[in-house]
Amino acid sequence: MTTLSASRIPFKPMLLASALSAVLLAACGGGSDGGGSFLPIVPPAAVAPPATQPPAAEPDQLVSKARFTPNAGTTEGSSDASTAFALPDNFMLVADDEANVLRVYPRAGGAAVKEWSYELEGPKLGKELDLEAGTRIGDTLYLTGSNSNKKDGGDAAADRSHLFAVKVTGTGAATTFSYVGQFSLLEAQLIAWDKDNTHGLGANHFGFAVSAAAGIVPERVDGFSIEGMTSAPGDSALWLGFRAPQTGASTRAKALIVPVQNYAALVGGTATQAAFGAPIELELGGRGIRSIDKGTDGNYLIVAGPAGAASADVDRNFALFSWNGNPATAPVELSNDLDKLRKETGGSFESTVEVPGPVKAGTQVQLLLDNGDTVWPGQTEVSKDLDAADQKFDGYVVRLGQPWVDTAGPVLKTASPTAGRVGVNFDTSIVLSFNEAIRLGAGSIVLHKADGSVVETFNAASPAARVKLAFNVLTIVPTTKLTADTGYYVTVDANAITDPVGNAFAGIADATKLNFMTAGAPTQLVAGDLLFMAGNAEAPDAYAFVLLKAVNGGTQVTFTDRDRKAGALEFTDITNETAFVWTADQNLPAGTIVTIQTDVTGNPIADKGTTLGSPGGIGKSETVYAFTGGTIDGLGVGTAGKITSVGSYLASLTLGGAAGTIPDAITTAGTGFSFTVLPANQTNAIYTGSLDRSDLGAFAARVKNPANWTVRYAPAVGWPLTNNSLFGDKLP
Repeated sequence: MTTLSASRIPFKPMLLASALSAVLLAACGGGSDGGGSFLPIVPPAAVAPPATQPPAAEPDQLVSKARFTPNAGTTEGSSDASTAFALPDNFMLVADDEANVLRVYPRAGGAAVKEWSYELEGPKLGKELDLEAGTRIGDTLYLTGSNSNKKDGGDAAADRSHLFAVKVTGTGAATTFSYVGQFSLLEAQLIAWDKDNTHGLGANHFGFAVSAAAGIVPERVDGFSIEGMTSAPGDSALWLGFRAPQTGASTRAKALIVPVQNYAALVGGTATQAAFGAPIELELGGRGIRSIDKGTDGNYLIVAGPAGAASADVDRNFALFSWNGNPATAPVELSNDLDKLRKETGGSFESTVEVPGPVKAGTQVQLLLDNGDTVWPGQTEVSKDLDAADQKFDGYVVRLGQPWVDTAGPVLKTASPTAGRVGVNFDTSIVLSFNEAIRLGAGSIVLHKADGSVVETFNAASPAARVKLAFNVLTIVPTTKLTADTGYYVTVDANAITDPVGNAFAGIADATKLNFMTAGAPTQLVAGDLLFMAGNAEAPDAYAFVLLKAVNGGTQVTFTDRDRKAGALEFTDITNETAFVWTADQNLPAGTIVTIQTDVTGNPIADKGTTLGSPGGIGKSETVYAFTGGTIDGLGVGTAGKITSVGSYLASLTLGGAAGTIPDAITTAGTGFSFTVLPANQTNAIYTGSLDRSDLGAFAARVKNPANWTVRYAPAVGWPLTNNSLFGDKLP
């Protein structure tokens, strides 16, 4: 095994293998619902103006801005505002999805004046609830966690499935909290309700059991995450709004609400079985529910967004909808440009303080941001990683817009394989990404060989496994593998794809618009054919590797940072942390450098090639392993089960604490790199030597030399990405 040394390491290191109410990216429900006498409505004019006044003519109807800072002496995070309620005298109560506390802030901005920990008091929840939704019914606040798995798919039901209630009196620093009770079986009983066909729509109609299973990432159309909450008309039920799953066996296009009818009895302890009402499915333009709140007129304001991450291809990832609460009535999309507002603020909207008027154009609502991933001026770390005293979040007052009128058909933004690509793997899927949500129309998508012969035709009648929709993305999966060294192209009928209101995509008839050539046989790799070149254990979590051998399209490498065990045990029974397969989607020359971002939603992001499997962050003590061959159970978009077999190990990279168990093949080849520190800490390491790859042997020797690396052994922003690459600013 190659040894790295650096004077900053206190012991000998080694090179080893190892998103009226508005919510956006990671959003949630919240705000007062106008359904009781608990808190008075504060008219918009009573909200004191903030220090900063944006231009009044912004298309998103921005009115004012304020910044909120933590209370003095707190030890809990305060960057990730997740749900909020109005209090008298222009105060508000705000929850944080990264800390088990509720805080009282002045609505005009400034420091919190009160903090109540529901870890130390009330329900005394020992672990992070991931509080994402809340509503007021009468004089009681109801709050719940996401009920989801962890971001990487790790099962967290026991920590995040609590529903609890608290009564709040007073305001400002004199606010007092009176705990009511909790119910902790919400997720389990939702799964049973669906599995046992209690709703009468058929067993497993919504697929809750699969969506909530360990290893399934929550933020996808078939994931599981509750992010909105409000009350039904007349407060007859608590409505749970799902970000995911979205409904529909093949299209996964509608948003879901599940009523809980005996909510008061559940938290009061007089009932142990939730009584679920008839589910409600809503057309929100292919989006899920991020927040839902009731206005003073009894109508609802819904903030909708994609189940997964926002896409740069999409014009309106997030949208506001007005709705009268009748399941038979379609919600109406409003014209507010939430994406513009989101991008300009550098955070994600997650809560509405209240809807202090009717749900119609001109009503002002105050929105709060989750700024957990914001890097503030003068800082080097994201806000949620700063000391508690340095954390903060922003808030905005906006006016609701008029109904949105969509008259344009979908526009194709990106396609994979890209036109003219050579070396496409045999089991490739055809992926088309549009600027808005899509549906399948009456026409067909046809895969041809270069000679014009038809290989396969796909349309709305095709099996769900062959034609998959996820918001704005259409994935076509051929029934059989493609032929090696063969040309193909795709055509699309003008009526094959529409948006949710029926506007049609123009179609593709030209054989050169979506053409590609398949690869030869995949290249066999051994230890020494791949070296790691960088790793970030702080955002952006990513690593890079170089291919020291030319590879054909279709060549695959598996990456994981799961804790490897010695001997035959390998990764037995481990399902948390990343595990995914990287595939070369074209022929790549020797010397190609690839970067993969891991702490994302869905598949990890590669700047070259494609990935399939589970994402995840990189911690204080991680060994990333690269190997070929092997088997991963349940491998899918953003998910991976157990690694049941391993092929040939290629390389490893250890960051932070002690190295994992390094396979002999990596040690012998000298392709295991280790950058460690005691005590273990977040570590970023990157090769900073010459990138001249004309002599690959000499280049490999330089990469193996620790003197050619720059390493940070304490928390700091990771090495930056340019065009998704850790070396994008250095490569031609």
